[in-house]
Amino acid sequence: MNSRSVVAAVGAAVIVALLTACTPEPQPAPTPTPTSTGFASEADAFAAAEETYRAYVDALNQVDLSDPATFEAVYAWTTGDLNASDKKNFTQWSAEGYEITGEAAVSRVAPVAFVSGRVGEVALEACYDIHEVDVLDRSGASIVSAERPAIQALRILMVESAATPTALTISTIESAQDLSC
Repeated sequence: MNSRSVVAAVGAAVIVALLTACTPEPQPAPTPTPTSTGFASEADAFAAAEETYRAYVDALNQVDLSDPATFEAVYAWTTGDLNASDKKNFTQWSAEGYEITGEAAVSRVAPVAFVSGRVGEVALEACYDIHEVDVLDRSGASIVSAERPAIQALRILMVESAATPTALTISTIESAQDLSC
């Protein structure tokens, strides 16, 4: 290597060293602070809860007891004891040859509570209109009690879940006799 090449190589090395020395050390990206829930506000949580409950009712309206594949959409919106209860009932009704007719509707939804924590919970009250819904046995006779109210007042509890598009699944649905529908 001639002296001119050595000087050029050393000069290039010095320039690279100087440029590198002037460049600030790369800093790690700031880690986002985790929130206790995935919702920006209570209003967002209640909107997601209503969307979740309406999607569950829509899935119920699509159930065909002769086709167990239609049950899966209902199961996707539930968790815990409610999920187990839905599975047991649909499986039993399917085996009995029952048929569901008519469609249910959600006539009113109201927020009740939003509990932020390790797992967020959202509670709603709803009026569930089932006046068109009937469950028939193999002979076509209704198995629904004549005393069943056409509109049911319900309290619905949901928990956060990464398994649904709304980030919530329904864990409990119970009668809300103190609610006026």
